[in-house]
Amino acid sequence: MKPGIIEKSPNGWRLSVIANGSLSVNNDSLESDDIDRIEELLRPEFESRMKKEHVFVSYDNWSGVFIMYLADGKSEKGDELIKEIYAFLKD
Repeated sequence: MKPGIIEKSPNGWRLSVIANGSLSVNNDSLESDDIDRIEELLRPEFESRMKKEHVFVSYDNWSGVFIMYLADGKSEKGDELIKEIYAFLKD
């Protein structure tokens, strides 16, 4: 898949393909001080899987708050988890 936005929710979350071909979720209307709130929101539902798949929440000036996984390559389990997180956050 080419890098770019796959879907954008009405509340500002975007599901995207990043340069290495893996999936990412971001919300460019959020700031770095929103990271803790998003992690707290995700923790009950996704904490153990996020640790296992090396999924993290971070921030940069272009993406706002983003959620992605660290992997040497594309991970089907990582992408599936990112899709589930996106579905959770968009609602």
